[in-house]
Amino acid sequence: MKLLAMLCAFALAVAGGGGGDDKDKTVVAVKLRHAASVRGMDVTIGDLCELPGDAAGAALARVRFGAAPNHGFTRTVARTDIVQALAAAGVDLTKVKVEGADEAVLQTVHVEVSGQELLEAATAALQAQLTVEGGDVEFEPSGTTRVVHAPPGRQSQDLSARLRGARTSVNSAVVEVDVLVDGESFRKVPVTFRLQRFHNLLKTVGTVRAGTPLGPESIALVREPLDQQTALYLDRMDQIEGLVAARNLQPNQRLTLGDCALPAAVHRGDLVTVVLTRGRVKVTARAIANHDAPLGGRITLTNAQSRSTLTGVVQGPGLVVVPQ
Repeated sequence: MKLLAMLCAFALAVAGGGGGDDKDKTVVAVKLRHAASVRGMDVTIGDLCELPGDAAGAALARVRFGAAPNHGFTRTVARTDIVQALAAAGVDLTKVKVEGADEAVLQTVHVEVSGQELLEAATAALQAQLTVEGGDVEFEPSGTTRVVHAPPGRQSQDLSARLRGARTSVNSAVVEVDVLVDGESFRKVPVTFRLQRFHNLLKTVGTVRAGTPLGPESIALVREPLDQQTALYLDRMDQIEGLVAARNLQPNQRLTLGDCALPAAVHRGDLVTVVLTRGRVKVTARAIANHDAPLGGRITLTNAQSRSTLTGVVQGPGLVVVPQ
């Protein structure tokens, strides 16, 4: 019997009648339009139908009918669809009268969100992240950002951008731009950027021969593209103070610690004094340096008389000590 009563109420609501003998019952007229356009992501009874301007009409207007059609598509809505939506929302069908058009053509209003708008939102988010991370970084978008068609919303349409992974990688970054319609996410658009990081490094101005003192005349601090700075390259002028080129250096060569050396205190071919200690006895001899060596550096020598080879440590100009 209960099912029969619901079916009768459903039929009366669709037909536009019902309960005329009940004087205490207020019937709300719900008039289906011939065509309806929706500005949001959801369709409501208020979008599809003309309703009274009182509280009862306002309450019915907020009842959700379903999702809006996709861009470029339409949907046909019949009176029975309206009644089913009202019933699903718990509306007493004996208190409504569905009338108007037999069916309505429903479509969604879409506006174009340009690629430039999406790119600007993504760029602002990336710049903010790079400010937090620090460093000298240049970036450019990778590829073309496509246009998005989205509903303008009943109240608002906004863009919200956030870096994917919450951090940039060494040479790329992806920013997710969320198109928000009335505060809800409609579509997320990924925007990819190429990153180029820069660091200040020491480089040779021109050809630098081995043994040449290093300074502003031969070395410059230059902004160089480099994904990651390492201890391999020198990046301050004070790091080469008092040093010389350890080998011949080419023009525009990035300077490493291995390219630098202390200035030689003993040069190849120099005749030096060699001190040898045997217990409490110290023996001195004369020997010839086989190569250049700085103060504190190891050096091989050739005894001037016996022509034997010795290895010692430079203790000063012309002085080498052979350890025990």
